[in-house]
Amino acid sequence: MLTRNLIEAELSLAYLQAVAAIVSFSVDVPHHDFDSIDVVISGKGRITPDSLAISPRIELQLKASMNIHSNNKGEIPFDLSIKNFDDLRADTMLPRLLVVMVLPYDQSEWLIHSADKLIVQKCCYYLNLRGLPQSVNAGHQRVYVPIVNELTPNALKSLMIKASKFEEL
Repeated sequence: MLTRNLIEAELSLAYLQAVAAIVSFSVDVPHHDFDSIDVVISGKGRITPDSLAISPRIELQLKASMNIHSNNKGEIPFDLSIKNFDDLRADTMLPRLLVVMVLPYDQSEWLIHSADKLIVQKCCYYLNLRGLPQSVNAGHQRVYVPIVNELTPNALKSLMIKASKFEEL
């Protein structure tokens, strides 16, 4: 039987797979997670006529949590381990993003199923930590994920286009 944390992880992966599939990107899960990378999003070929890179990729760290609310600045506060924070802020060849799935507090509301539809409640948001300064904290670093960074199919496509042009995400 899966723990609540494992269920959250599986739902965040399922959400990401659905979003990526609808815009023709693949989701690969690395065999080992040494660098705080849970999934790699890949495009095939040149995704726009002016793409510089062929078959771009973005690496993602997936997190999920219940009952997260945005603050008055339109940001979702999220506590990230220092290891994940440092791995995601590093200057790497492939762009890396933190993806946070917000779930309802009531676990029975996480997924709604009927013969007509399958609904995963709430959604994911993303944050680029690249280049942030080193934390002075020992265990965790609070980051603020803007709610305008909703991970929709169009947003993912835009991120992949930027990656294909070596632009900052």
